[in-house]
Amino acid sequence: MIIKNPLKQTEYHSRLGLEVLPGCNLINLTDSQRHQLKQSLWEHGVIVVKNQQLTASELEEFAIKTFGNLMFGGKSFSLDPDLPPDIQSQYTAILGNPKGFDQEPPKKIYGARVWHQDKDGVPRIEELDMNALYVVMLYTIKVPEEGENGQPHTTEYLDLVEAYNNLDPSHQKELEGISMYQMPPMFDRQNLDWDDVPKKLHPIVSTHKVTGQKGLYLGSWNTAIPLGMEDKREEAQQYWQDLFQTVLKRTPVYSHVWEPGDLIFWDNSQVMHRGTFYDSTKYQRIGLRLGVVDCQ
Repeated sequence: MIIKNPLKQTEYHSRLGLEVLPGCNLINLTDSQRHQLKQSLWEHGVIVVKNQQLTASELEEFAIKTFGNLMFGGKSFSLDPDLPPDIQSQYTAILGNPKGFDQEPPKKIYGARVWHQDKDGVPRIEELDMNALYVVMLYTIKVPEEGENGQPHTTEYLDLVEAYNNLDPSHQKELEGISMYQMPPMFDRQNLDWDDVPKKLHPIVSTHKVTGQKGLYLGSWNTAIPLGMEDKREEAQQYWQDLFQTVLKRTPVYSHVWEPGDLIFWDNSQVMHRGTFYDSTKYQRIGLRLGVVDCQ
């Protein structure tokens, strides 16, 4: 485990990143163990089960048994004949460079490598509210030997419950009176009229459906617009950046160091995250990502 602080390295005991069910095989869990896993996830925001050996279909089966059958967005993937069938299934996305080394390294700042919440996609789904318990599972099959600057390859997480608690009481009160429109990432990539953009209005201060804890819901810099700033995109983005920098200065970052066989879960109602860079011209990464809304 690596813990980073935006200003300096510091000893920090995060509630995020708890290892659960050591020695268990996730495809053979009892109902009691499934309940334990979910309760740990709601309590800790980010949990990990290590030393798994799963196919994509087994990961999908586990998700349905544990959380329900509402796979995020109803999106399905076509099988790629150039990839092993064990790492492919209807709802599982393959992350990294599974076909081998890239010819050119990707840009360092794009998509998943900026801070965000995966619930950015929830506005597209009519039956879900922004507080939906959207859980992402990321399972690593192959991990790059190193990430940035010779360090281990990691994914970084920010605790938005702690972030809210770390704000001054006056700032907390101010934010409790503000709501933001949340839009899917496609809004920034397409020239869409405001009225045609899927969006939902949501308070910046969110109450978790299970724990009742207050935390921040921020979305991402290019998909969140405070109420009243609908026609002021640059001003809205600056507001978000200023708020996020305040949060980042006061809230240490938890970095999960990946090992093959890790399956990490995160509750997007409580955390933001970002991927970190690795040189895909030198190293291969293969991960399986699956998102599901808990049906409780």
